[in-house]
Amino acid sequence: MNWTVTPLDLGQVELNPRRLVPNPDDVPVVRVPVQSWLLRSASDAVVIDTGFRNGDILRRLGDRARGIETPEQRLQSQLALHGVKPADVGWVLHTHLHIDHAGQTDIFPFATTVVVNRRELEYAVSGLSGPSYPPEDIKHMIDRLHTRGALRLLDLELTGGEEVMDGIRCAAAGAHTEGSMLVYVDTADGLACFCGDLVYSVRHQLLTPTTTVADPGLTANYVVARRAEKAAMKRMLQSAPRFTLIRATTNRWSSITARWCRASWAKARAAVAAGAGCSKGAVLPMHGSPPMIITRRTPPRTERKRR
Repeated sequence: MNWTVTPLDLGQVELNPRRLVPNPDDVPVVRVPVQSWLLRSASDAVVIDTGFRNGDILRRLGDRARGIETPEQRLQSQLALHGVKPADVGWVLHTHLHIDHAGQTDIFPFATTVVVNRRELEYAVSGLSGPSYPPEDIKHMIDRLHTRGALRLLDLELTGGEEVMDGIRCAAAGAHTEGSMLVYVDTADGLACFCGDLVYSVRHQLLTPTTTVADPGLTANYVVARRAEKAAMKRMLQSAPRFTLIRATTNRWSSITARWCRASWAKARAAVAAGAGCSKGAVLPMHGSPPMIITRRTPPRTERKRR
């Protein structure tokens, strides 16, 4: 089954750039788009992530963080733009349960099944990441846990991946948080990978040349070991011969094509710069790069002979 993908604009988060990538550009704060995603088939509607509960809740993180939104950017309003009511949504999938990803899940009735990796819910209630998991959001998840049909828990680290619906599969991310998951969706344009917060910046993490070959950069925001985060990035980039990488902070610009670690760096950087919209003094191209089509690199001829 092929699904159509529609981005939902849920406002922005303003925060210190050092929370996003190591050695960020010299600006005091950046504004990062917050999005949800509406998936539709002929008979079903699915939502991926639900944004933040309200703008003020982000202030609990400190470090000048805050949420910015208009009434039109509330999740229910965004769904209404496409003729969808919360009760029409059969499934809500969470890449993870951070403050800007699970804040409006309670607009959906208990008849809607919320899907989350079991390890992520365990981590969310562990107290290890403090205000990143607001009690208002997590208590709602616990209410669903005790309501028949309202919650589906995946065991992705042990199962190796699970199909949620025809054409939608989830796999353990192994990065960012202890229980983050990747959501793979079949579309008419091919496979799409919703990677949550594994990639904040296409420019810094995927397009900036590195000393070592095929060595993607990391965010500055993860709780697993650095080597595990690096391995998770590589695993995701090798997950299929070709797929569209869709980040939680992706803007609605046209896709660019790049061969992983074989692209022309100058052309790739120019493509990102051309598509990046910058709010004055705040939003940088590193946060405004479009969805990216990843093509698994072909081994050099000498490698093929060796095999």
